[in-house]
Amino acid sequence: MARRAKPKRNVGDVESDMTSMIDVVFLLLIFFMLATKFKMPEGTLRSYLPKNRGESNSRPMMSETCRITLMMNQGGQVTAYADQAQVPVSDLLDSDFEQNNGIPGPDLLFIEDHIGRRKATYVPLDGTGTLPVVIDFAENVPYKYVIDVLNICARGRIENIAFAQPEIPLE
Repeated sequence: MARRAKPKRNVGDVESDMTSMIDVVFLLLIFFMLATKFKMPEGTLRSYLPKNRGESNSRPMMSETCRITLMMNQGGQVTAYADQAQVPVSDLLDSDFEQNNGIPGPDLLFIEDHIGRRKATYVPLDGTGTLPVVIDFAENVPYKYVIDVLNICARGRIENIAFAQPEIPLE
């Protein structure tokens, strides 16, 4: 039997089978796509922010909301209302802001108790969801108090938080 002669190749011609390498690359790609666990962003604030200034809300507010109102009076003291009931003033100067100004802020334990009582008696219309809390604060209120109310809601595992739109003063 005669053997076939191999064709002569040039020095630069190299032939390799790429099929198996492409298969491995695709298998690795599929593996990493399925095995990757995306980390959820931390510190996200699940709340409803107003879209327009001074107009009606873009989403309807339920009548069973718990409304926390923060405002600054003429003396520079922050006063708070929890559903039309005035929050008593704290007897401690517990933050740097209060110590620097010498003016105590609202009693946060009273606000926490009020929200807790409202949450305990809240019955949602559709059977799901938590107590809707609306935080209404004036422009000149230090954000420390708004964050304190947000922290109270977070400790109470309240997820339905909305911010009231600031009103445009009549001129």
